[in-house]
Amino acid sequence: MKSILALPSQPWLGNPASKKIMDLFNHEGGEPQALFVGGCVRNGVLGEPVEDIDIATKHLPDAVMEILQNAGVKVIPTGIDHGTVTAVIEECHFEITTLRYDAETDGRHAKVGYTDSWIEDAKRRDFTMNTLLADIEGNVFDPLGCGVDDTKQKRVVFVGEPASRIAEDYLRILRLFRFHAFYGEGDVDRDALRACQEAADKIGTLSRERITQEFLKILSVDNPTDIINRMFEHGVLNELAGKNYTPKIMLRFCELQKQHDAVNVLARLFVLSGCQPSTFEARLRLSHQQKNFIIKLLVASSACLFDDERALKKAIYHHGNDLMTQGYLLSVAMGSTSHDSQMVEFAQNWKAPKCPVTGDSLITEGYVTGPDLGQELKRREAEWLDEVL
Repeated sequence: MKSILALPSQPWLGNPASKKIMDLFNHEGGEPQALFVGGCVRNGVLGEPVEDIDIATKHLPDAVMEILQNAGVKVIPTGIDHGTVTAVIEECHFEITTLRYDAETDGRHAKVGYTDSWIEDAKRRDFTMNTLLADIEGNVFDPLGCGVDDTKQKRVVFVGEPASRIAEDYLRILRLFRFHAFYGEGDVDRDALRACQEAADKIGTLSRERITQEFLKILSVDNPTDIINRMFEHGVLNELAGKNYTPKIMLRFCELQKQHDAVNVLARLFVLSGCQPSTFEARLRLSHQQKNFIIKLLVASSACLFDDERALKKAIYHHGNDLMTQGYLLSVAMGSTSHDSQMVEFAQNWKAPKCPVTGDSLITEGYVTGPDLGQELKRREAEWLDEVL
């Protein structure tokens, strides 16, 4: 392969840990045996921040682990069945995967085989912008010949025929919308949209965990309103929208979150549900903590809380700054409350005092662990709050 461009200066390329990893797998003057791949190269081309550093290599997984261990590098077999291990140098994590191809796919899982071909490995990746490779000098390689151009033009295009690629893994339907929201410009690729619409009912074959992980990423973009509308227009996860969902409220809510540096995807999910959290129960799997946060938002968005400073302080004490901040912004977005930046700042930053009364202190007074102790603790706490607020 020939390099077709050079990345501008990248902190992750200049990191000594990156150089150490590449020196372990490559010999000076020889053909590359390991190259950076995917998101770090894509984001480097786009001038976007890089968080995860992935490496593709011709070395088989056992050889990768042996090379790393012999060099004293901590190695974790995070996905060894699919040829992936994670190398840890100080605080840097590198996900290293052997070049591979999909031997079998069923829309949910894949059995992989290994190859020494950069092109073969690129063909199994989802979008052309994710096929780019780079060496430690920042030289970029484009094994399929179209990845750099698509990336620069911000076109999210499937590698190969969209319907076939989606049939290999139906999560790619959601990934198309997420990648377009983050990196795309203009209209979503028509052929890809058609394939997504035709396979939308297959999303139900995926685990709720995988759907949840991907959908929450979609909700995390600056303003997901447009991409969600496009999804629903093509029959993708329409059931997540409650009957009272209003795109205008979502748009305003996301703008307020961004304005006050208070992005919270769970609050956005609550807005999407039309303030009816049960809407997404059948499709998404959330933790108990996440569910409780969403359920409490209905009360937290009550306008009366923000007309009474004492009531707001009590609410922050019991439920935390983030919940009450989201509640206030939601109340504003719904038109129940006027926008007051000072109120947002108060909700975000007021520090609730710590109650001096604890279960242990009551036990020293002679109370016995049980319902009576819990009731007395609540009574004392409420009494103390009335005094200090």
